[in-house]
Amino acid sequence: MKKVTLIFATTVLLASGTGWAADDAEATIRLMDKAEAELPDAVTRPIELPAHLRAVKLEDQVAAVEKAEKGLDKANERNEHGNKGQDRAAEAREHAAEMQEKAKDNRENQGRSDDRPTPPEPPPGRN
Repeated sequence: MKKVTLIFATTVLLASGTGWAADDAEATIRLMDKAEAELPDAVTRPIELPAHLRAVKLEDQVAAVEKAEKGLDKANERNEHGNKGQDRAAEAREHAAEMQEKAKDNRENQGRSDDRPTPPEPPPGRN
C-alpha cells in the first residue's frame, strides 16, 4: 500500500512539474529546475492578471465595495446577536448557581426552626 501511495505521489509531482495548466497564470505552484532557481527572474517575475479581470469598470468596483460593506454589517449584527445569547447564557448560569445555593441552605435548615414546639411529656409512669 505504501508503494502504491508513493508511486501515485511521485506521478502527481512529476506531472505538476511539467505543468498541466494552459498558461503560467493558471499554475500556482510548480517545481523549478536548478537552472531556473539560479536566475532571479524566475522568482521575481511579476504575475499579470488576465485581461478580463483587469478591465473592471468603476461602477462594478463601487458595487463590489458596497456589497462587501453590507456583508460586514450583517456579520457584525450576527456577532452582536450571538453576544446577546452568550450574555443570556451567563445570566442563566448565575441564576442556576443562586438557586442551587438557596436549595442547599433550605436542605440544611430544614427542621431547625427556632419556634419549634417542645416535644410532649411522656405519659406518667413511663420514663
